[in-house]
Amino acid sequence: MSTLPGYDHVPSSTPCLDGTDSAAKVAKSTKRTGPNYVYYRLYTKLGAFESNHALYYNNRFIGRIPSKLFPPPHTVASVKRSLCKLEDLLEPDKALIFTPNSSPAPIEDSTRFSLYAPSGPGLSEQDPIALVVESEKRTEEVSQSEKLPECPDDTDIHYGKSLYYRVYSSDGKGEKEAKTSFDESDISLGRINILFIAPPHTAESLKACIAKVEGLVTPGHALYKDIELFQDMTSDAAMSDTDVISFQGDSYPGSDEGDPVALVNAIANTAADQKVKPTLGKVLSE
Repeated sequence: MSTLPGYDHVPSSTPCLDGTDSAAKVAKSTKRTGPNYVYYRLYTKLGAFESNHALYYNNRFIGRIPSKLFPPPHTVASVKRSLCKLEDLLEPDKALIFTPNSSPAPIEDSTRFSLYAPSGPGLSEQDPIALVVESEKRTEEVSQSEKLPECPDDTDIHYGKSLYYRVYSSDGKGEKEAKTSFDESDISLGRINILFIAPPHTAESLKACIAKVEGLVTPGHALYKDIELFQDMTSDAAMSDTDVISFQGDSYPGSDEGDPVALVNAIANTAADQKVKPTLGKVLSE
């Protein structure tokens, strides 16, 4: 069983004369002081959705739960089950955990989390774990009762980086007005936050995310296969769904608003709610 970084191994030593174990003292000193929490983001393959245990009232996409609510052993499998239960989510056995968010593959179920270490995956809002589930449908709807603080205006932590895109409809009438438009002089240019894209980060996860935000048909719909994603406006061929996209650094597909990615053959999902939630506005487009 492997252990995620964030816990210092304490070597054995001779017990002290006063009956206490010096190694235990060292171990205790490596633990963080004050309450311990697990920080996380929730996703389906279509993108992020809100937590029932949000950290901020104006950014409900990052959740926080006290570590004491997670029973041992603290393996990935156990943490998944606990998170799904605490968030009232279905099918925990099908859930996946990614850490960090940019990881190309989920963490193995047998891997151990160190939930009481001074630092490590899931132990701060700067380094939350990503839980990807089959559906955002919940067993019951729960409203968070306690008063939450306002999310500080720290774009590096809470809003990440922007990705720009244009959507072209299948009817051949050109570009569509983007639901996440931010420039009145160019309303077809959309912008989302890369933190809204579900891991692993591939052309497929980006395409699905834009499709959800724009109210288009999504994976599972018969016409979804016709939608194509181009990495820039001058590309001759569409990206393959399995193409890996790295959002590390400042240059990635859609990083430049002058050269956005393009979603072509877009088909509206008439059965879907076409209205983007107001809470998504700042999180998606800042």
